[in-house]
Amino acid sequence: MKEAPKPANEAERLAALRSYQVLDTLPEDSYDDLTFVAAEMCQTPIAIISLVDDCRQWFKSRIGLDAAETPRDIAFCSHAILHPNEMLVVEDTLLDERFARNPLVTSDPKLRFYAGAPLVTSDGHALGTLCVIDRVPRKLTERQLAGVRALARQVVAQLELRRANQLLRDNAQFLEKSNQSLEKRSLQLERSRDALSGLCEELETQSDRMERDLSRAETIQRSLLPHQLPELDGYRLHSFYRPGHGIGGDLFDVAVLDDRHVALVIADASGHGVSAAMISVLFKHRLRMVDPRTKAPLQPARALTALNQSLFTDLPRPGGMFVTAVFGLLDTTTGELTVASAGHPPILVLRASGGFDTIEHTGPALGLGPEARFEEHRCTLGRGDQLLLYTDGLLDTGTPSTPRINALEQAVRAQEPTAPRLLERVWKRLSQDGEPEDRDDVTMLLVQAESGLNESTEAAEAKPTTAPCGRPPARITRGEGAQDIFLCLEGRITWLMAQSLLDAGTTAIEKGRGLVVDLTQCEYLDSTLLGTLYELVQRAEQHGTSIKIQHASEELKHAFDELCMNSVLDQCCVEALPLPEERKPLATGSGSATEQRMRILHAHQVLADLSEENRSQFDDMLRLLRAEIDRSDSA
Repeated sequence: MKEAPKPANEAERLAALRSYQVLDTLPEDSYDDLTFVAAEMCQTPIAIISLVDDCRQWFKSRIGLDAAETPRDIAFCSHAILHPNEMLVVEDTLLDERFARNPLVTSDPKLRFYAGAPLVTSDGHALGTLCVIDRVPRKLTERQLAGVRALARQVVAQLELRRANQLLRDNAQFLEKSNQSLEKRSLQLERSRDALSGLCEELETQSDRMERDLSRAETIQRSLLPHQLPELDGYRLHSFYRPGHGIGGDLFDVAVLDDRHVALVIADASGHGVSAAMISVLFKHRLRMVDPRTKAPLQPARALTALNQSLFTDLPRPGGMFVTAVFGLLDTTTGELTVASAGHPPILVLRASGGFDTIEHTGPALGLGPEARFEEHRCTLGRGDQLLLYTDGLLDTGTPSTPRINALEQAVRAQEPTAPRLLERVWKRLSQDGEPEDRDDVTMLLVQAESGLNESTEAAEAKPTTAPCGRPPARITRGEGAQDIFLCLEGRITWLMAQSLLDAGTTAIEKGRGLVVDLTQCEYLDSTLLGTLYELVQRAEQHGTSIKIQHASEELKHAFDELCMNSVLDQCCVEALPLPEERKPLATGSGSATEQRMRILHAHQVLADLSEENRSQFDDMLRLLRAEIDRSDSA
């Protein structure tokens, strides 16, 4: 066995490690979730967050290993930290002279594969590793290696957050206990402020790196999908998955629980990218399908209630994050189906005799409130009946009107039950008129109550396309008239464009120019845009500046009325002004994540202040947004 030498900067490295005050602390979900993602993504039985101390390596989080620490002289991670900018990958330990005679290899746990990504601070100190381990030789793909490195950076971000919070607590204790003079207190606070500023800069840098890891969310997301659909006597299963332009939070599962019960699960986390993928991981990690004591299948309502409480306690919720889901328990012997649905789109049951039934959601989305309760719906699948579960991306087709349930039923019945790539044909039939540029993930699970071969289909990733004929792209254009500034909202306008609308409108108002908001080609405004539009009207009134809203559809006027946006309704004019021929599109989607959350928060706060009904509707979202912003500020 070849013992690893100490790094040249060992004294400084140990000082940096101890500054985080993390050694010998209790387990934390934020770290355990990262090791779970690493193990799932790489399909290894062991994953560890290891911190290399003076004479030992201590495990902050571990999956698949009982020991809490090991001596440093036999630690693989002691070798990994010697090269902070490289991953240490040992595909077969028996073929590597450094490890062939290592007691961790020659005796229990008999390790044969190791891949560790160093946990490197902004100062270049390697504190330890995030590693995945197996008991058989193996190789990882380049995407899996890149995913492990990305997760290692998130471990460091958690450590930096811990140190920042500790510094804040130290400052609070100092202010409470100190009897020094005001001058000395001011000096100490100034130094603390400078230290916190430096830590925040480090966290911002790491946040930028995490944003560049967005494309790696696909690796995490795909690791959650079943590798193979189970064979069920008397049933045929079809699955379909197509990622959107920015990877979202779709997942599904079919799990055999005992000799007659099968769990059918489909879920969709709000948002896109790494955050949505990580929320999906939390969902899968914390969903319990069987009673841990009796090993009997859990009833769907009980399973979703327990999961909701867990997610509400620990779920990171940027922008009001939540999960919609369906949990179905199918008795394959009798065909009896028990379903609980958390804010998910309706389930479709197609009867062999003709006609169809729908099962609406039986409770709210997961993660929005701790006291949510879920009821159950029961039905029976007879021979030839079909059950379709899907995510809402299926009906986001890009056509002028959203397909109804009967269109979905017709699309399924139009296919032969044994046709190849059946669900892909359903998707293409619904999407035949085009797709939106910001198309969401599409996931479907079809259960046919008749014997046959299962089929899993995965379509190519969505690519941005031009808008379908007759449907404008989502954008805001600006033009100038003789007296007024025109802002024209076209297509489906969402929160990504809210700050651009507010900035352009405020500039016109402060210059004393009249402002015209044209909604001729506006198909949709989300609640953030509605609140932002209300803010613009209020600013115009405060400055004594003219503002007109023209060509608002009846649907939009109904939304204004329903949210008590009376001042906006008052500015909806009957006689519209002609639009300038020359208009330029505004840049959209800029700003940091914190700035975007602040915009969403302010827009919903002004709506909440308009009525008690609005306050009740947006209270949960506002609370979650404030908590996330406070968490970002404390970092």
